[in-house]
Formats: sequence, structure tokens, C-alpha cells
Amino acid sequence: MHDIHPQTIDGDHIPVTIPGENILLTADSKLIQNRKFVHLDWQHEYQQGLTFKNCTISLSDFSNANLDSLRLENCSIYNCDFSNASIQDGFFERCIFYEKENQKGCDFYRADLRRTEFQRCDISMGNFARSEIFDITINDCQAQGCNFENADFVNVVSRTVLFSSARLTNTNFKYSDFEGAYLEKCDLSGSKLISVILSRVNLEGANLSNTDFAPSQYEGLSIFKADLRDSDISGIDIRTLDLSGVKIFEWQMPPLMEELGFIIYPDK
Repeated sequence: MHDIHPQTIDGDHIPVTIPGENILLTADSKLIQNRKFVHLDWQHEYQQGLTFKNCTISLSDFSNANLDSLRLENCSIYNCDFSNASIQDGFFERCIFYEKENQKGCDFYRADLRRTEFQRCDISMGNFARSEIFDITINDCQAQGCNFENADFVNVVSRTVLFSSARLTNTNFKYSDFEGAYLEKCDLSGSKLISVILSRVNLEGANLSNTDFAPSQYEGLSIFKADLRDSDISGIDIRTLDLSGVKIFEWQMPPLMEELGFIIYPDK
């Protein structure tokens, strides 16, 4: 395993030494680019504000590390462990976190990803179970088969006041598991929610417009006052849900009426 030695400050330069590498970072710009790393052992490391560009990192352990404000651009991250790591305010763009050959994603179990952004990334098969992801952005991504079970999208203000925030937009979440998630008033517009697990999920007041909304499991799902305009909702049994206050367009009515057993004739 590669060991990261503690940083030593020399003037305005901060050298970080990896066996076989010498990465020189300035105090103003902690930039690492065009590198390949295997078997990095960054457990419990404190490395805030790093930027990786055009890098490949595989089979590496970042568990329990503090990587707040980490920035990854056009990077490939394969079989890496970020469990229990703090990556608040991270920004990931055009990155791949999924190894197709073994169909394996990265592990973010119990990671702190508050206010982190994934833009145009592939996070498929990623494990985000029990992670802290309040105010997360996942936009224009591939996120098939991800595990968000009991992930925490909530900010608790007091014993009686809490609110959730997330932008899970224009993303393919097919086969992903959101069981137990609290997503009230969150934005999931434009996303594919086909064969997802939404058991015990709160989507009250959520923006579900222009989605493919066809969950495979949705016992205990609440969509009170959700916005489902322009969404394909033909894959749900509306008899099992409370649709009070749900917003849809007029053209979406016929398939819902047919679900209830109505035979609809065209107007004369």
C-alpha cells in the first residue's frame, strides 16, 4: 500500500510525498493532474482542497479521511473506498466512479457529502447508504443500481423543524434503492425513476416533473402535493397512493382513469 506522509510546509510550497512520486502543491493551488494512482492508503488523512484533473485512481482507501472541498475533473475512480470520509462541498465533473468490467461502483457508506455536486458523472452501483447528503446535486449523471437506503437528505434545525434539500435532476436512477429517504420538496425533475425502490420514501411537494416514474416497490410512499406534470406515470397503481394535491396535465388523465377501471370514449 502507498503511504501518504504528513505535509511539510516549505515557503509557499507544500510537498506531498507518495512512494515513487513527488507532488508539489502551492498554498494557493493544490492541483494534481495527468497521474495514475493504485493502492493509495489515505485512511484518516487530512487533505482538504485538493484538485485532481485527468487522473485515474483505483483500488484505493480513503475511508475516514477529511477530503472537504475535493475537486475531481475528468477523472476515473475505480473500486475506491470513501466510507465514513468527509467530502463536504466537493465538486465532481465528467468523472467515472463505475468499473464496467466488474460492474462495481465506489463505496460512500456513511460518507459526509453535504453540498457536494456530481455533474455529468457515472456513479452507477455506488453505495451511498446512510451517507449525509443534504443539499447534494446529482445532475445529468448515470446512477443505475445505486444504494441510497436511509441516506440523510435532511438538515435538522431543531427538534420540531427539519427540511430536506437535493437536486437529483436529469439522471438515470434505474434500479436504484431510495428506501427510507426523506425527499420532501426536493428536485428530481427530468430523471429516470424506472424500477427504483421508493418504499417509505417521502416525496411530498417534490418536483417530479418530466420524469419516468415507474418504481418497482413503493409501499409507504408519500407523494402528497408532488409535481408530476409531463411525467410518465403509467407504471404505478394509483389506487395504492394518496394523490391529494398532486399536479398533472390534462393529457395525463386517461391512463390514470383506465387504472381505475373506467372505459374512456372520445368526445362527440
